[in-house]
Amino acid sequence: MREIECYTFENEIEADIHLVFECLNEDEHVVQWSSHIIENISEDPKGEIKIGSTYISRQKFEKKVFEAKATYTKYNPPYNVAVETDTKEGISRTEYTLEEFAEGTILHVKVTLLPSNWYYKTITKLMKWSFKFIYDDQFKSFIDYVYDVQYERDVRG
Repeated sequence: MREIECYTFENEIEADIHLVFECLNEDEHVVQWSSHIIENISEDPKGEIKIGSTYISRQKFEKKVFEAKATYTKYNPPYNVAVETDTKEGISRTEYTLEEFAEGTILHVKVTLLPSNWYYKTITKLMKWSFKFIYDDQFKSFIDYVYDVQYERDVRG
């Protein structure tokens, strides 16, 4: 089966690429801006993330909690990270690419699904418009969070 592009997002953030990456990738930040992620449980020491590193992501959607094993398939800080999870629906892939520009950082996000069967392929194609509502709120929250962290650090000096 072919991979289905479910969601893309791009936005300029007037902040240093290292700060944007930190807020996007470090768990103590992620749980602050994401309303879905409860925690990520990693067996790897914090500074030793690499391609192939895995963790369990605990996420909450409405009242239901889900756990999924996630694997880093790309890890090139602070420029590019891709994570895949294998679920009954198929292989979900989220890729973040950060690019520096004069005023800060451009964030690119791409979410895809390689469906496990024709049923999930059909459902994904019919419902992929709904991903925008879920993810847009998350990434708008993320950008606000980056600015809040930046402001706090500027104030503290």
